[in-house]
Amino acid sequence: MFEDAEILQKREDAERLEQEQAALDFKWLMADPRGRRLVWKQLEAARVFHPVYDPKPIPMAFNEGRRQHGLSLLERINTLCPHLYQVMVAENTTKPDEANA
Repeated sequence: MFEDAEILQKREDAERLEQEQAALDFKWLMADPRGRRLVWKQLEAARVFHPVYDPKPIPMAFNEGRRQHGLSLLERINTLCPHLYQVMVAENTTKPDEANA
């Protein structure tokens, strides 16, 4: 019985360490303009800021699944490094005066 609790504790510790490392890795990625550019491209590909509607159910389900991935990425940004979201947006969007140049 004690061995089971010990094994369970080791698994929980390993999982916690893995989650902590993943959070540190994501913060590292978002700390660099190149990483923010990659994350922005993923958000664009997920079409987070676009409607998912399609009159056919299968494409609409696919669109929603893709969007859900992007929403989980946004949640991760807002949880781990919310101050870098606006930085990422500013770096990766065209300003009106730049669009006309």
